[in-house]
Amino acid sequence: MMSVVETLFKPTHAGGPATPLLAESWELDSANSPPTYVDVTIVSGIQFHGGFGELTADDLVWSINDTNPNLSETLGTGNISITDGSGTWAGFLGSNPTEKTGTHSVRINWEAFDPRWDTWFFGQDGLGAGIVSKNAYDTEGEDWNQDHLVGTGPFEMTSWARGDRTVYTAVANHWRATAEVTSITRIAVPDETVRIAQLATGDADIADISVSNVAEAQRLGMTAKGSGSARMVTMMFAGNLWESNHPTTGDELEIVTYTHDLPWLGNPHKPDDSNNPAGMDDMEQARLVRTALAMSIDRDLINEAALSGLGWPVYIPYFDINNENWDDKWKIEYDPAGAEALLDEAGFPRDSSGKRFSMPMFAWPIGHFYGEIGDNVSIFWEEIGVSTDVLHYEYAVFRPTLVGRSAVQAWTDTGPLENYASTPWDWPRGIQMSALARGGKSHGLENPESTANYLNVSAEASLAGRIELNNAYADYIHEWLPGFGIVASPSLLVFNPNAIASWDMELGLRQTSNSPEFIRLK
Repeated sequence: MMSVVETLFKPTHAGGPATPLLAESWELDSANSPPTYVDVTIVSGIQFHGGFGELTADDLVWSINDTNPNLSETLGTGNISITDGSGTWAGFLGSNPTEKTGTHSVRINWEAFDPRWDTWFFGQDGLGAGIVSKNAYDTEGEDWNQDHLVGTGPFEMTSWARGDRTVYTAVANHWRATAEVTSITRIAVPDETVRIAQLATGDADIADISVSNVAEAQRLGMTAKGSGSARMVTMMFAGNLWESNHPTTGDELEIVTYTHDLPWLGNPHKPDDSNNPAGMDDMEQARLVRTALAMSIDRDLINEAALSGLGWPVYIPYFDINNENWDDKWKIEYDPAGAEALLDEAGFPRDSSGKRFSMPMFAWPIGHFYGEIGDNVSIFWEEIGVSTDVLHYEYAVFRPTLVGRSAVQAWTDTGPLENYASTPWDWPRGIQMSALARGGKSHGLENPESTANYLNVSAEASLAGRIELNNAYADYIHEWLPGFGIVASPSLLVFNPNAIASWDMELGLRQTSNSPEFIRLK
């Protein structure tokens, strides 16, 4: 899809993570610090697919306002935005509409400045909200647009059969890059063993497979390729909602996750309950439980079992051990005996059957590597007496509980760009653990420290200052563990070198692949 629709900026090796794409020029608000808007002029003369006319400011305004879950019902399609990272969009833009200032120019207003505005929000490998044709929506209607995607990229989506296949056809004389490949057919094949067999028989040229099967594909003669991104897989303890009021409006937040006293949920609103050990409140009790769960897993063994050793350990969300700013004080050592001692201290001894308590974990459908990682984590939790019910169903079913802030289970997640290993250390972190994201999807977590870190890092002008703030935030995450890290999984696909001579991808921040217009055939 990244080569069907386009965005204002695009990561490239030559120009860095915010190379201009549709944007011709831009100027940040200079009257306020931090800036409250950016004025953008887009390239003129760019045509939408299917004869829907030239890309103008009207399309940009409509697309951005429709992406914003605070405005999509009034200034977009009329539906609640469910775009990727909708909660992050809600916190960033607030209820501030993007405005047309000229035929090809707009003013993008925001609630909370984010120095990643060009890369994460309006970049080709960020949240992925591309610019689409308002004319196509106005003339063809909502039902038609649900089955068609009208963009300006090097490929046009010419056919889509839900759950079956999509055909992308190269755009002749494209405004920036005409593909050598005339068409790409993407087929939905849920069974990974079938995808590998199709590679072996020549029925498929490219396949998206789990990291654990990359070595097998290479034994068949396939070439592994990626954009350089890696997902840091984490375990988030959804339901830990520690903020009482919305950070922007001050409105009292509706909190529904403390109906039952669950061992991994700390309740700062009513910190004393009947099962807290003497001298220990509910927040500390739950912190000990989460710490024990984080200490109980062998990350190296999970890496071998789920990722064939191609990944590496992750200890806390958002912070990669290979970054030069990493400090080993944030490591969480594998210590099952210490984990059991913490659970005893928290007031959860083993019963006569050897069990301490039961907890659910959402781990995505079977076959997804998140699911494999979740299954591996559950084995270690069972060993310390925590009976774990691993839930393997579609994310589309689970997601509404995150948006509604009603989820109360642990779950395997990657989340936004800050949870990718390539994310610069100074970028803002925390909005997916903040009530700023209300109205959209988050980790199912909210705490004042995450809100403050996101806002403070966003407003900090100096690189050193942003790094210092994030280091303090890493200290907080390590201490309280609203979520913990498991392993980082490099994002790879495989292709048949007998069909494809090369695929020179651009710089990757999040997606496994990009730039299919650069595929060169044998």
